[in-house]
Amino acid sequence: MNRGRWGKLNRVNIRTYLVLLALAWPLSAAANQADLKKSELDALKRRLQTLQQEFRSTQAHRKEAVDELRESEQAISAAVSQLRQLDTERQRTQHDVQALTEQADAVAARIRQQQNHLAQALKGAHQRGQGGVLKRILDGADPNQTARELRYLAHLSRAQHDMIDALRADQAQLLALREAAAQKTDQLSQLQAAREAEQKQLLADKRAREQVLQKLSVQIQQQRREITTLQRDERNLTQLVERLNRLMAQQAAREAAARARAAQQAKRQAGQTGQTRKPVAVNTETPVAFRSGRPFSGLKGSLRLPVPGELMNRFGAPREGGGVNWKGLFIRAAEGTVVKAIAAGQVVFSEWLRGFGNLIIVDHGEGYMSLYSNNESLYKQVGDRVQPGDAIATVGNSGGQSDTGLYFEMRHQSRPVNPLLWVK
Repeated sequence: MNRGRWGKLNRVNIRTYLVLLALAWPLSAAANQADLKKSELDALKRRLQTLQQEFRSTQAHRKEAVDELRESEQAISAAVSQLRQLDTERQRTQHDVQALTEQADAVAARIRQQQNHLAQALKGAHQRGQGGVLKRILDGADPNQTARELRYLAHLSRAQHDMIDALRADQAQLLALREAAAQKTDQLSQLQAAREAEQKQLLADKRAREQVLQKLSVQIQQQRREITTLQRDERNLTQLVERLNRLMAQQAAREAAARARAAQQAKRQAGQTGQTRKPVAVNTETPVAFRSGRPFSGLKGSLRLPVPGELMNRFGAPREGGGVNWKGLFIRAAEGTVVKAIAAGQVVFSEWLRGFGNLIIVDHGEGYMSLYSNNESLYKQVGDRVQPGDAIATVGNSGGQSDTGLYFEMRHQSRPVNPLLWVK
């Protein structure tokens, strides 16, 4: 996105520089009809070579700042992903502790019920003890009835032993459950401490990123004031000298027109600097989960844009400041807004790329791909499968982007297609 604006600014600066050189040069009628003197051309070439060296030095400083920005943004991306994993593990641990607590409560209730049954059984056994049976024998009671009662007492005694064994087993299980719940609680505390430490690290990374962005912004402003930004090799230098030759050969009557063009260009630049970009549309719908047996080409007209926000351009329109046309959509949105996959597919690219920041690309098959750039953090890695509505990243302004938002493209066989033709 920034390359188009850079190209326009650089071309404007060079045009302004050439016009000023033409205006400052002492022309005469004879000089306008003749070629530039060789000594003048040599002096101009030496001046351009000096400016080229200054430009390369500035570019080297800018590269260092961009590298620092990449490292900072990659650290933030990793920290956000780690926080997301810690939250998931923390929720799972809380669920385990709750389940263990419920099991312990159930075992405790069963123990209380067994204790009541055992108490009642012991009380009945005491009331029907051996002494009562012996007394019945001495009193001449029916021997058969007495034998049945003795067998019943023996059976009752075995049942009481079984109940006691079951009670002991349940008590051991209750102790084990409580110990497991305590261990899970300790684990939860450790996870909470780890999450707090990760949050502190994330804040530190964000502060470092803000410092890098500030440094990069200052260097970019300096480069915009440089008149030789596009002079990267000898070909550009030769073209500039040839253009100066044509300007120096023009008639003195062209000076007034050149002054008027320079004044008009300065006025347009001043007006563009004060303008506030306005959205061309607003998106409120985002992808939701759905299943379809149709190939991706059959989903045309039924998809949704990845994030809610303001659409700041139209597909195919010239970029602000000239240069190449828009190949996608820039959707201005708040930092941290979840970026969702528009359809099912597989991640084929997920890392920082110069000019695009944190970039993720999803292959949907049939030669169709969707691109999501300038993200704050990337949730998916190369090889991951995604479904419609899956969170794959969060909105940011990585890659030196001035506005916070998502730059989104759709491509078929590497050629850009209009995303608005694919959404509802």
